[in-house]
Amino acid sequence: MKISAFLGSAAVALSAMIAAAPAMAAPPAFMPHGAPAAAPPGFKALCQRDQASCIAPPQEVAALALDASSAAINTSSIGERRLTWGSAPLAVSAVEEDEDTSVQTIEVLRAVRPDVNIRLSSLDQTLAALMATTAAAAQPAGVTLASDVDGLARLTRDQMKLINEINRQVNREVRKADDFDLYGLAEYWSLPKVIDGKMYGDCEDYALEKRRRLIEAGVPASALSMAVAVTARGESHAVLLVAFEQGDWVLDNLTPWATPWSELNYRWIERQVAGSSAWVSVS
Repeated sequence: MKISAFLGSAAVALSAMIAAAPAMAAPPAFMPHGAPAAAPPGFKALCQRDQASCIAPPQEVAALALDASSAAINTSSIGERRLTWGSAPLAVSAVEEDEDTSVQTIEVLRAVRPDVNIRLSSLDQTLAALMATTAAAAQPAGVTLASDVDGLARLTRDQMKLINEINRQVNREVRKADDFDLYGLAEYWSLPKVIDGKMYGDCEDYALEKRRRLIEAGVPASALSMAVAVTARGESHAVLLVAFEQGDWVLDNLTPWATPWSELNYRWIERQVAGSSAWVSVS
């Protein structure tokens, strides 16, 4: 009887402690915008080399070329599988393609793009204009402005199906190979390289190909942005963000499913401002 009374008292005390403990705040639906950050070197080089793949206004591309700063981190993640190069052509095991890979164009999603008006009178003025736009989109830190949310499309079942299909298609069709193997460079952002009819690339190449296909399917470029993180294995890693009214979702070559950004076990470093070539830290 005494034991039962003790256990009952302990249970009541434990319940009181739990009730008194402060509730943990849920992570924000949108990846936070911090201070302006230098763009990854591979992204900067991509914009100078291939403006179509960069998908940024000419004024911003010109400003990016004038900016001598670069992010220190290179995105080199390819996951666990790695190709071995030799004198013979690449030997890659065939990938079963038993899923229906057809993608239907859906209704164009609405999204907000930053209003960037840049005059190339000087490097300082140009970069100041870019950073002012970034800061306006990022205030207060960690909070997406209501006007931005109002301009985004609501995530529907059809749209979720689309982004998952494209994520799985690209993950299946692109073979993993790092930039040094493909280009002899430590860092080279590009659409996947085609060799003997097969596509090869590392993490950012997967993300760029997914962005290309989503735009073809009707998703506006202003709803898509790149982000850089460090994985649990310590690899620098690039992914694609898709912005919806409900928040930012990640398309990743390391997972077959679109995932809310806060649910991935990554240490987020920086992200592209959607619809712009500007980058900000993830605060």
